[in-house]
Amino acid sequence: MMSQQFAFLRRNLNLSKFLQMRLNSWLIRFLPFWLSRLYLMFLGRLYYCFNRKEKKLIENTIQFVLGKKLQGRKLRRVKRQTFHGIFDHYHEKLYLAYTPFKRLRKFFAKKMRFEGEEALQEALALGKGAILATGHFGAVEFLPAALAFKGYKVAIICRFQTSRLRDSLVARAQQVDLEVIDSDKGNCLLAALKALKQGRIIITEADEFDEWKAKDDHEITFLGARLDYDRALDILRKRSGAPVVSALVSRQNRGYALHLKPVTAQITPTQRVGEKCLEILEEMCWALPTQWYQWKKFGKMITPQLEEALAGAPLATKPLDLAYQYA
Repeated sequence: MMSQQFAFLRRNLNLSKFLQMRLNSWLIRFLPFWLSRLYLMFLGRLYYCFNRKEKKLIENTIQFVLGKKLQGRKLRRVKRQTFHGIFDHYHEKLYLAYTPFKRLRKFFAKKMRFEGEEALQEALALGKGAILATGHFGAVEFLPAALAFKGYKVAIICRFQTSRLRDSLVARAQQVDLEVIDSDKGNCLLAALKALKQGRIIITEADEFDEWKAKDDHEITFLGARLDYDRALDILRKRSGAPVVSALVSRQNRGYALHLKPVTAQITPTQRVGEKCLEILEEMCWALPTQWYQWKKFGKMITPQLEEALAGAPLATKPLDLAYQYA
């Protein structure tokens, strides 16, 4: 009986819900940043001890993308650090939601720096709001707060794993004029268009693969895999007329850097908006592969290509710049 209950919990308790247990959200309020991070690291390793199939999928996907360039010890190191990056993501999510608000504001003032902020300011100067395209990369959870603490009017579309996390983040968002659009409630597109008309910044993730709805025959390549293209970002851009800016938050040795790059002005005549955003994200993934944490969903999306590659077909061959990781 006990084994059946344990198997049920293992099937229904994903990593996100496991790390967001009530005890963990309570501990985050009191533990220093470094200690709560170590604690989440331990729990993350424990989770994958009992979810080896999920861990193997992530490792195989990394093998598919990086296996031609990296081998042996370096490849194993990238795999290990990628899991650390996944745990960092959930630690940052909990830290944002539950650490005392005054401490959080001081943390951002000290640890976050902006690169290319003029791209965002120029986009907002057009008076149509701005679409910030980000991805499941680095400290993306810190992106809305980093902008809001600087005085920008922000709206973010998101889905919550727990109602407790939603309530906490919504309450905090109200303190800095940050609008939270729950993707499980109402029409997200209409809510996003309304926010843009109000001059807000809308944040959306370009690599939300499990939400993609490909409706034409346009195909793109991302990290060496062929993907059917999703037009959601292009539709939002066309209906709103708002400029698009890429926004990615990387973890640095002593803090975080928010990288902002203009997108709309750099699109070629044959290129689509979402395609350009994924191209910028791809460049960051090649440079800092351990900071991307979408390997599991990406692996599920490209399962036929993944199985073919692991059976002996050629792997991705794009050159990598791993100077940051191995400096």
